[in-house]
Amino acid sequence: MNALRYLNTILTVLALLLSLNLWTAWSTSPSFTPSANAQGVGIPDAGAQRKQMVDLLKTIVVQTDETNKLLESGELHVRVTVAE
Repeated sequence: MNALRYLNTILTVLALLLSLNLWTAWSTSPSFTPSANAQGVGIPDAGAQRKQMVDLLKTIVVQTDETNKLLESGELHVRVTVAE
């Protein structure tokens, strides 16, 4: 009989805690209305991120080409020293 009372008590406490957790999640989360989603609130723009990455890669390619041209022309001199 004591084991059943203990089990009921533990299950009641767990149910209360889960209810509190659910209420807290609902009360603090932003509302997911169609107008909020249409404005892009909290949703990252994957297309803009990819465009930014492509633009940066193009910049890196241009800089690498310029460095290669300097190396091939002989205008760039590299000096190697030993750090002590």
